[in-house]
Amino acid sequence: MNILSISTASKSTLISIFYQGKFITRALEFSKHSENLFPLLIDTLEKNDLTLADFDAFGCVIGPGSFTGIRIGLSVVKGFAFALEKPIIAINSLELLAYNEVDNAVDKPILSVINAGAGLVYYQTFAHNLGQLNPLSQPKLDKFEHFVDYLNTEWKDKAQVVYSQNSEKGEDYSTVLGESQDFRLDSLGRAIKSKADEGEFLDAVTVSPLYLRPSQAENNVADLKFSKLSSVDISAIMQLESEHDDFDLEWSEVATLQSMDNPNFTCYGISNNMEMLGFISVMNSSDEVEILRIKVRKKARLIGIGTRLINKVIELSRQNGAKRILLEVNAHNYPAHRMYQKLGFVEVGRRPKYYNNHDDAILMNMVLD
Repeated sequence: MNILSISTASKSTLISIFYQGKFITRALEFSKHSENLFPLLIDTLEKNDLTLADFDAFGCVIGPGSFTGIRIGLSVVKGFAFALEKPIIAINSLELLAYNEVDNAVDKPILSVINAGAGLVYYQTFAHNLGQLNPLSQPKLDKFEHFVDYLNTEWKDKAQVVYSQNSEKGEDYSTVLGESQDFRLDSLGRAIKSKADEGEFLDAVTVSPLYLRPSQAENNVADLKFSKLSSVDISAIMQLESEHDDFDLEWSEVATLQSMDNPNFTCYGISNNMEMLGFISVMNSSDEVEILRIKVRKKARLIGIGTRLINKVIELSRQNGAKRILLEVNAHNYPAHRMYQKLGFVEVGRRPKYYNNHDDAILMNMVLD
């Protein structure tokens, strides 16, 4: 199979051609993709006496990374594939970076990490066998401090970490994660060909960018509205419940509605003018308030939605004369644990192997003034 692959997800424009069993590669560092991609591509094709019609499929890196860069590369590949009725092979940036170490991480999974700027990192873990990668987790975006907790607890000395600064402004984490690596041409060609060999093809209509950051709409916190929820909001609540986390136990619609029948149960939501972005449910008992459930839509995380929900519950609890607020959190839910600590909750106990997956439950409370 002959494949033309493009990456515009980083500071460099990368082109990898697999044609008649051989690789042809070109790269332009510190490239402005909108100006340089087509001249570089045309020059590469002409020098090798090739046309777009010579290819059986087109490959592309779909993110995460630069919004503009990803859109440029994917739009070009989608255009080629649509016009010529050819399939697309898509890989993500973390997968591409992991291929840098696929021959070096002997007997260890590969933990791929990319600086996302603003104190955030993208990361994903892969198993590998005979030079092929298999994801052990989904691509994630988190604060660097949360990621370090995850790294030290789950993967310390158990995974080969490969890190890319990716030219993002802000702090360089290479002192913690090792020397920064660039996306490599040989990794691009190898990753795309591996997926082609496995028959992992998409079409030009359905392939889409992999964006892990919140959109501008979710970031517009000025438009957020806090309100009390009821059974009429059950559809929006269950839509949020469906966004399952590894350490989370989804509530059913029946259980949620039954809880709403309890006069001591209250559920609050936060939304913009488009959709509900999160909710929190509490149980009031005498002078105590217990936080039972908090969910934030995945695409709206890391912009303070959870903090706003909890602060509102703290405010209402004080107004209603409560003396303390209780909650429990999965010991592996590092972002939530840190958020609670920053808001003033303290750990008061643990329930070993409390959850179905045998994770511990951390018990926390806040004493109100």
